[in-house]
Amino acid sequence: MTTRDASVLGAASMVVVAAILGGAFYPGPRVIVGVLMACSLGWAVGGVRDRPTPEEGAILGFIVWAVVSAMAAAAAPLAARETVTVWIVAGGLFLVARRVTEGTSRAALTVITAGGTIVALGVVCEALGFGGVRVGGLLENPNVAASLLVVSLPMLVVTEGRRWWRLAAGATIVLGLILTGSRAGLLAMLVCGAVILPRGRGRSIGLLAGGLGIGAILIWRFFGQPDVLAWFRPAIWSAVVRLWTDHPLLGVGPGGLVDAAGVERLLHADHVGQRQFLIAYAESSPLALLVQTGMVGFLIAALAVFIWWRRTRDSLGSSKPLVASLAAMAVIIAFHDLLTVDVVLWWWALSIGLLEAGVHPPPPSESLSTRWKGGRACIGVVFTFVVLWGVVQPAWARWIWRSAVPDEVLVARAMRAEPWFDAPLEWRTRDLMKQESWSWVTAAEAISCGEWAVRVHPGTARLWSVLGMTHARVVTDLGPWPGSIEDARRAFARAVELEPFQPWAWLEWARLERNLGHTSDAIDLVRRGLDAEPHAVRARLFLARLELDRGNHEGAREAYER
Repeated sequence: MTTRDASVLGAASMVVVAAILGGAFYPGPRVIVGVLMACSLGWAVGGVRDRPTPEEGAILGFIVWAVVSAMAAAAAPLAARETVTVWIVAGGLFLVARRVTEGTSRAALTVITAGGTIVALGVVCEALGFGGVRVGGLLENPNVAASLLVVSLPMLVVTEGRRWWRLAAGATIVLGLILTGSRAGLLAMLVCGAVILPRGRGRSIGLLAGGLGIGAILIWRFFGQPDVLAWFRPAIWSAVVRLWTDHPLLGVGPGGLVDAAGVERLLHADHVGQRQFLIAYAESSPLALLVQTGMVGFLIAALAVFIWWRRTRDSLGSSKPLVASLAAMAVIIAFHDLLTVDVVLWWWALSIGLLEAGVHPPPPSESLSTRWKGGRACIGVVFTFVVLWGVVQPAWARWIWRSAVPDEVLVARAMRAEPWFDAPLEWRTRDLMKQESWSWVTAAEAISCGEWAVRVHPGTARLWSVLGMTHARVVTDLGPWPGSIEDARRAFARAVELEPFQPWAWLEWARLERNLGHTSDAIDLVRRGLDAEPHAVRARLFLARLELDRGNHEGAREAYER
């Protein structure tokens, strides 16, 4: 076994460990997994000695475009950095996995299926504990667990081990898939069966029985445990398409969907708040790719897939596990946005590369000169640094921030660890706002923290609103300085531009205008907030106060009664 093969086995182990640790979503496990992944994968990437294939060149082009899109959007720099790094790691896993020997491929696939079995056991144990389905086991989301398990099923055909072990693992994975209650996961499992099972009467009977069973589970899901997201999905898709039409070429930037979705909050008249539903995921990976990287990024990604398919289509017919995995992935990504779920992307990229390596040897390519071989070592070092910078450093800062009760010292430590981290800055600004009286020193620190926060995360309305409140507090406590008034209005205007359907920024802006004696302007602002959210009680009460200020007792009574 070569050093590169050993590195790939190490990277596969890290992906499995990430899944067993709950997807490495939490800061502590993410730091550990990130460091080990950076070292093992950086070593493996540095060990690649041949020229990249056309599809790998297209993947590199997509990564470059993702960086361009993130820089152009500049709305959520830290989220963009983490998202692009996740994509880089996925590309690196695919790059090195498809170049290993057949023996190493089988060994790594065995590691992954063993990890999938452990994840399935976690789902089973959690289901027994809760006494129901729709559980994620070791993972916080049942759909994430299903995305890992359904891809693990076809691998059992080519993994090493005794037949009874593979049958037991397959039964455990199938049971875990059923207990996740994931509709997309169940459909993907049926598609896997259609590809893997040999033709004949047994296949027909198996698919019929599986289809009836899955249909019964889906009917029970819709009526026994209804999921409001299922009915929201068409509205989410249409809202995401509208977002894309506003940014057709560049997109909203990798990791920028949540910030951009503020202008497309979904109407939900049955709730207390009409537009409380904020789109956190596009609920479709192709749509998510389109809205985050624009048409250019989407076409580059599609080109990479097309080139890879043309180069491997002759061998796909001889690899049912690879075809089944790809079909299952297609079903999952049609209904779920997995572009920011790193453990799924890494698991899938590794699986595709290993299954491809097991079908045929790496595609022939021209060997590199000695000079370029040395350059590959430098590429491995750069790759390691990028993973440490994009995965480990933000997780380390979050780990520090959650390690103790927040205070000034903890804010300074977290910001030294990650200068693009806005949570400590927001906390410090709000903490200063709670003080009963302000001095110029307090005001200066609050404004500095607020401006730093919107500088490192300019796409969130919440931070702009906090900055506006900071300047408004200066006007209230220290006098109506023209600079503070204009800065407060500018911050509130940006906040309502980013989140037009939430009333709170409108309300705080109205308080500023009332303190300045502009009662009519304050009433107009409150009414605009009520247009966005008619159920905001605080806004109704403040409107009553404003109507009293200008002597309109009937209007005040009407607002109070409402």
